[in-house]
Amino acid sequence: MNLLIIPDAHAAPDYDNERFTAVGQYLMRERPEYVVCLGDWADLPSLSSYDRGTKGFEGRRYRKDVISAVEAQEKFFAPLRKFNDRRRKNKDKQYRPKFYMCLGNHEDRITRATNSAPELDGAISVDDLQYKQFGWGVVGFKQSITLFGITFSHYFTSGIAGRPISSVHLGHTLVSKLHCSAVQGHTHLYNHAEQTRPDGQKIFGLSAGCFSHPDYSENWCQDTEHQWWRGVIMLKELDGEGYYDEIVAVTQRKLLRDYL
Repeated sequence: MNLLIIPDAHAAPDYDNERFTAVGQYLMRERPEYVVCLGDWADLPSLSSYDRGTKGFEGRRYRKDVISAVEAQEKFFAPLRKFNDRRRKNKDKQYRPKFYMCLGNHEDRITRATNSAPELDGAISVDDLQYKQFGWGVVGFKQSITLFGITFSHYFTSGIAGRPISSVHLGHTLVSKLHCSAVQGHTHLYNHAEQTRPDGQKIFGLSAGCFSHPDYSENWCQDTEHQWWRGVIMLKELDGEGYYDEIVAVTQRKLLRDYL
C-alpha cells in the first residue's frame, strides 16, 4: 500500500489554485491507494481573528473563501474524474483511492465563529466546504486517524491543557511523546525522525510542511514563511506496523514545474 500526504494547503481567494491541478496530476501518475490531507485545506481568511478590524481585513467575504476551497477540490479531483470517466465508458476498472481529510484549525474557524456569534449557527458550517461531497472521509479537528499503524492528525496535543506538541525538532518530539508513528501538519515545517521499538519495529515522527501558494502571506504568519517547506509526501510500501520501504518528499516547485 502507498499513501500520499497533502499538508496544509490554505486555499484562499487572493491566491490561484493551479497547484491543486499539479498535485492531482501527480496523484494520477503515482496512484496511491490512500490520500490523507492534514487539514487547513481551506484558509477562510474572512473568519480570521488575527487582523479583524484592520485595513487589511477589508473586502474579505466568507462566500469567496468557500468558493476558493471548492474550486481547489475541483482542480485536484479533475484528473481522477477524467480518468475514471474514460475507464467507465470502456467498462474498465476504475481507480478509486480512499481519501481522508483531518480538519485543521482554519476549518475550525467556522466552529469558533458560530460559538462567538450564535446567530450564525445554521447559516455557516464546515459542510459548506463540501469535503464529504468530494469523497473525503472527514476526521474532526484535534482528532486522529490511524492507517497501517501510522496516526495522522492536523496536530497532536499533550498535557492536561491539551496544547499542541511543539519543538524545533518536531519529528523527534512526536515519536518520543506518542510512542508510535505519527504525522501532522500545522507548523508548515518539514521535520522527520525515526526510532526503534524494543521489538525491533521502526517508527517515525513527521511534521509534513505545507502546500500553500508560494506567495501566501497573511498577518498571522508574516516574516516566518521563508522557513516553510512546501510540497507533498509519498509513503511507499507500508508494512502495516507503522513503517514504509520508501519516503518521498516532493517539493511544490517540482510539482508546478513537471505537472502543469
